[in-house]
Amino acid sequence: MSEKIKNISVLMPAYNCGKYISAAVKSILNQTYTNFEFIIIDDGSTDETEQVIKSFADKRIKYKKVEHNGTSAALNYGIGLCKYEWIARIDADDLNPPQRLGAQVQFLENNREIDILSSWSIYFSDPAKILFFLNEPLSHNEIYKYLNLHNPINQSAMICRKSIFDKYKFNESLNSNEDYELLYRLRDEYRFANMPEYLVYTRLRENSRTARGNRSNLYDMLNTNAFRRMVDSKSKGDHFYWASVAAWLNYFYGSRQSARGYFRNSFSLKNLTAYFTTFLPDKYFFKFIDSHLKYRIKSFFKEKSSFKKELSLLLK
Repeated sequence: MSEKIKNISVLMPAYNCGKYISAAVKSILNQTYTNFEFIIIDDGSTDETEQVIKSFADKRIKYKKVEHNGTSAALNYGIGLCKYEWIARIDADDLNPPQRLGAQVQFLENNREIDILSSWSIYFSDPAKILFFLNEPLSHNEIYKYLNLHNPINQSAMICRKSIFDKYKFNESLNSNEDYELLYRLRDEYRFANMPEYLVYTRLRENSRTARGNRSNLYDMLNTNAFRRMVDSKSKGDHFYWASVAAWLNYFYGSRQSARGYFRNSFSLKNLTAYFTTFLPDKYFFKFIDSHLKYRIKSFFKEKSSFKKELSLLLK
């Protein structure tokens, strides 16, 4: 018999998100699953974030404003305030449909081996424009492998055992990708899963921390692993795989010049396209990367009407 989850904690860090945070808060308060506390950590905002949060008269909200020290520090502080066994995350500019928490609680009750759970996601821009759908890998083994290059766990749909966060903290020296860095450290010890449901609408902003943050720490961690695995490879197949990972790590996070060397040795249409884009000036290169063209093309023919309607309701 599956063990029931009686209560959960929802944790939201916020910094100068007054323009967006009202809809994000409403998306949590309107969940069909209602047995939760809602911890909101204001990381020293200087806009109207505090006023917006205090306009909600819901006893489940526990608001704390701290000195501005970054998202990692805000998360670590907020985790210490969470009371329950499971912590669900959401960022202050993202949205969850009403069924998110209930669907995840039911999944976890039926799959007790899972420690960290997230879902597929829909990316959008203002005003209520769906950009693309992202169907991340579902199983632990697929997620484990995917973490060599990208983070397939959307933070605004993630629910995790509190005991994990009590043992492992977010790296407060990072100004972006703190979630990816932590999950990479956790992957050998805990079990991951994604649900094949769209349980989060992720707002894509040009000035987001993820898009503009320093990625050097992330690159060093991932590239060190890839290079070591490539050197230690026992077969041509393994060597080719890790060389490919190293190429794309340099392309996304490191040296485009180094990436070219890898791409020249492995011809394909995908690699050829990447090779030529490495010669673009920084402005246009990062614009190309941030366009997520591959996902937009894959999402072009997907039926969007019901999701557009849901997104519009969430943004009211």
